[in-house]
Amino acid sequence: MSLNTDDCGRIRTRQRAKRACETCKLRKRKCDGHEPCTYCLRYEYQCTFKPHPRRKPAGSKSSTRPSEEQDSPKLSDRVDANQEHMEANSGTAFPHLLGMRLNPQGAPKVYGFSWNLGPRDEPTEPFTHITSLISKEEMEDLASHYLKKIHPVYAILDPDTLRQKIVARWHDPATAASFDSVLCGVAALGSLYSGHPEHLKEGALVQAAKEMLETTRISKAILLHHATAWILRTIYLRSTNCPHASWMASCSTMHIIEAIGAHQDPELVSLVYSDTADIGVNDESQRRLFWVATVLNSWISYEYGRSRVILRGVSCKPPLPRTGDFTTDLISLYQISERLDPDQNNKLSDLEEALGRVERLTLSHDALILSQSNLALTIYRRLRVASSNISNDIISRVIRLGNDGLDAAVRLAEDRCPWWHVANIPFQFLCILLAIDTRESLSHVGAALRSFRAITRHYSTTTLHTALETIESLVRLSQNKKERDLMVLKDSMQQEDPGVAEQSSSTSQTFNDASWLGATGDMPLPDNFDWDWNVFLDTQVPFFDEGECGGQRYR
Repeated sequence: MSLNTDDCGRIRTRQRAKRACETCKLRKRKCDGHEPCTYCLRYEYQCTFKPHPRRKPAGSKSSTRPSEEQDSPKLSDRVDANQEHMEANSGTAFPHLLGMRLNPQGAPKVYGFSWNLGPRDEPTEPFTHITSLISKEEMEDLASHYLKKIHPVYAILDPDTLRQKIVARWHDPATAASFDSVLCGVAALGSLYSGHPEHLKEGALVQAAKEMLETTRISKAILLHHATAWILRTIYLRSTNCPHASWMASCSTMHIIEAIGAHQDPELVSLVYSDTADIGVNDESQRRLFWVATVLNSWISYEYGRSRVILRGVSCKPPLPRTGDFTTDLISLYQISERLDPDQNNKLSDLEEALGRVERLTLSHDALILSQSNLALTIYRRLRVASSNISNDIISRVIRLGNDGLDAAVRLAEDRCPWWHVANIPFQFLCILLAIDTRESLSHVGAALRSFRAITRHYSTTTLHTALETIESLVRLSQNKKERDLMVLKDSMQQEDPGVAEQSSSTSQTFNDASWLGATGDMPLPDNFDWDWNVFLDTQVPFFDEGECGGQRYR
């Protein structure tokens, strides 16, 4: 229990409400004890109180848990303060708050009454019905591919509910349905990830979903499945389109998530979302939508070098693990990647600790192994900025995780499963190997190039051929640089001053007889001989007369 000091310096305990209404107990909110309480008035809940139990004699033990009337968790306190400030900023919410104080039964709804002078009439074009594009049998086939390839990683739809929606939609094919945007997204992704040539209507499905989703950005009635459809569009664009398109879609998704209040748990939803929040939704579905949308927006933004959408008042808990999907593993990877936010001031030890956390994750889905590898490569790039001296152990671990991603990329390419990192990991890994520029790293370049060429044969696209040509040119540039360096060393050995030839010969003999070389002076060195420059530079070699130089090391 917290203690406060009054004006006279006496210590007093903080006053608490003697009772809490059932709504505040259920939603774990602080209740002021009034009937009706302020919270129920504000959100127009029914406010009811249970009768007070008889007070037990002093010293008797209570079997009830005290959690119901204890202070809310610290997270709840922070969210409450954040929401109070947001509501104070909001001119659209203030009339409602004022009305609740003056007349709780007739308070105006949260609405932008004076937002502008009034809307203009806008012509609305009829949307293309999905039932006019594909048959029910085609939809069921495409949905099966979606559930097999996409759902295990991004489990934002319940499979049974999806199947029921398909049956219901084709039962009444002529009626317009807003859920069509979800069905179009599922069908388009099912076509893309089916492993077969694209469906003839894939482009039309994508366009139909786009037209419907464009209206949700200006519509007042926003539902949870609109956020689902935006996530599906983001995944499709990340798989097929330019970085800008997928980044814009991911940002729009986050704004839809905020509009429906999905970033806040139901018991903590702020008043400012009451005009657009989708009430009566499944808590677990809402959590999965928020976290998957956040993962996509954050990772796309990091990789594209853009700002991500950061929502205020986030109180949405992570979803629970579920049999049949690996979405919680995806979220675990994301939570590690939060360390890489550009606003984070990371020390070298922080980045090394993050790499260790990435290594400790045991992942069984190849798409997640690609993300794990990509995260390791990103951490290495941040390490290069943080320090110019990265340990050999760190480099070896990064290379191992890069090779794991390379193997996963080849397996997915052979399975005709076009996850975006299938191309990205081989390309980025080759860049990292060239940047490390050690014998160990360069020894992996050949295998990585062969894997990239194999992937290019599976997906013979202009984008992949351009990426392959680019990385091959970088390898050739690295090779040319080393050949020029070798020529400089070779020329330096061939240039000899005739005046010191005899002295050079004598020095060479002394050098060959030096004890630190042992008996290998006249032996030919094998091709794989690895010269240790650190040992050489730290070894005491008598290049100068010790009487004059005092035996100091030559460095």
